Amino acid sequence: MKETWPSVRNTTLTDQVYEILRDRVLAGAMVPGEFIREQDVSAKLDVSRTPVREALGRLASEGFIERIPHRGFRVPEESVADMVEFYPIICALEALAAEESFPLIGAEELAELREINESYRQASKEKDIARGISINHRFHHELSAKCRNGRLTRMLDELRSQVEGLEIWAFSHVDEWEESIAEHESLLDAIEAGEFDRAREILEANRLSTYRDYQAERWPTGRLRPADLGPLRAAVDSPGHDTDPPLEDPP
Repeated sequence: MKETWPSVRNTTLTDQVYEILRDRVLAGAMVPGEFIREQDVSAKLDVSRTPVREALGRLASEGFIERIPHRGFRVPEESVADMVEFYPIICALEALAAEESFPLIGAEELAELREINESYRQASKEKDIARGISINHRFHHELSAKCRNGRLTRMLDELRSQVEGLEIWAFSHVDEWEESIAEHESLLDAIEAGEFDRAREILEANRLSTYRDYQAERWPTGRLRPADLGPLRAAVDSPGHDTDPPLEDPP
């Protein structure tokens, strides 16, 4: 069956090629371990190899694909579909940390968190995705910082770093970014009011938004795999495509 690729418009070719390739990786249309040849992509999209090369370099820098020295670019063995499964885990662990951390967040910490969220809002206005992701990670780190379990906070920091590639996709959607800012505000208001259960519910919704949005885009018919926090919360609360890799295309 002949594979269908979308056509490319005549402007901003690098961005268009980048978006097409990124969306194919996110949709699982490219097999983990598969090498991506500039020449093949160039022919399928009917563009020169320069925007393809630039798009592949950008995708590699953002973690969507791997750059293999002297070989070219490859879809990671751990696919984005696997990466998205980190979100329910992060959500459950942040909710666990929140039970101890939220009651210990005082006026000084709340003021700092509100300042962080304002920086987050400014990054959104400037469409600075890299800065926005960094600020969002800092916000969630500070929410958990009062938790006295250092191993848990370090684990959460490591898990957050594992989903940056998917967050780049999420942050390219303006609506999701604005929704995240509003949820942060509501979360801080709930903590300030001492409504810690409500604050945790807002935190869970905030953390699962990218997970659900990704599933909805990948499976638009509604055949989703909803995150079930029940088993995860109970757990934390209780005592290939094989091919010979091609040589990198010559310049």
